[in-house]
Amino acid sequence: MSIYFDHNASSPLHPQVLEAMLPFMQSAHGNASSLHRSGRFLRSAIDGARVQVAALVNARPDEVIFTSGGSEANNTAVKSFIDLHAPGHWLSSPLEHASLLGPLHQAERAGKTLHWLLADQQGRVDPATATTLCQQFSPQLISLQLANNETGVLQPVQQIVQIARSHADCLIHSDATQAVGKVEVDMQQLDVDLLTLSGHKFNAPQAVGALVVKSATLREPLISGGHQESGRRAGTENVALLVGLGKAAELARINLFERHAFLLELRRHFEHGLAQIGGVHIFGAEAERLPNTSYFALPYYHGETLLMQLDKAGFECSSGSACQSAVTKPSHVLSAMQVNEDLALNAVRVSFGMDNTIQQVDQLIATLNTLINQLPAIMRQAAS
Repeated sequence: MSIYFDHNASSPLHPQVLEAMLPFMQSAHGNASSLHRSGRFLRSAIDGARVQVAALVNARPDEVIFTSGGSEANNTAVKSFIDLHAPGHWLSSPLEHASLLGPLHQAERAGKTLHWLLADQQGRVDPATATTLCQQFSPQLISLQLANNETGVLQPVQQIVQIARSHADCLIHSDATQAVGKVEVDMQQLDVDLLTLSGHKFNAPQAVGALVVKSATLREPLISGGHQESGRRAGTENVALLVGLGKAAELARINLFERHAFLLELRRHFEHGLAQIGGVHIFGAEAERLPNTSYFALPYYHGETLLMQLDKAGFECSSGSACQSAVTKPSHVLSAMQVNEDLALNAVRVSFGMDNTIQQVDQLIATLNTLINQLPAIMRQAAS
């Protein structure tokens, strides 16, 4: 049986989450918009899930808009404001997830001018650049991820929000998809207007997430139809998924600091072992990162080849974003970090979860050493 080290792509469903979902998959039926007893029961379950999700990010329940996941939430956050005060200036970074970059470029085609916060070689955006751009252009919307899905690098969102508030009257969105459930995410502290989260990143089911909207009115819902989600997202609710999201949010909130400490121990142990391999490069190693994420490259080992070798040996890892896994070109994140293309093509991401162990990490390190030792001697000598 394979050892799973790809929790940033999707994390396993927590047993308690499945237990909470089962009644709504087996015996509970009806439509949550109906006024009869079954409908009221389902509506109560949704309301409870909304309270649980809000508590995880320190928001009000009525600020939570349920979505099909992070991609829909990101699209809603951007596309709902494309026509607002057109034309205008928007601010983001080239490190963002594809589900945000796509809508941003659509906004550009609709007349918005995009300005980019450039990244340093550790994958951090520069707050000083944000000051300059906010002073010069007074952006209407800023979107900046809280944690990068590939490197795990945490961005100075709170600092940039403070800069923006002092120079511009704008809406601020943060894609916190990778951060929620791994580090503390507090909407009040961040002072953002919109925040994206996705359930399957913290042991909820796939295809459910939320856009949390604090002090902004969506100009146009992404999905129109009925009056679900207070008219902000139409469609009959999948109650089992929402209950699962709520339960996972509750567990993530209760166990956050324990999870953080355990995952950080795994990452440090892994990277200590990596450091013994000659020529290994860890991306973002000097930046503050998610506790569970290590993005690295071995010399002379193409990332796709290494992933196949690891898969044969019983380890499931990734080359970065699962949404880009079929693309055989350097990661746009590493390109934005000015990483050499040859090195970028060697990149492999390991992302740990609560079901992993130190012993499994040792097995992975041993396998990487074996694969390196199988390289021709001249390549090993050059690497060291």
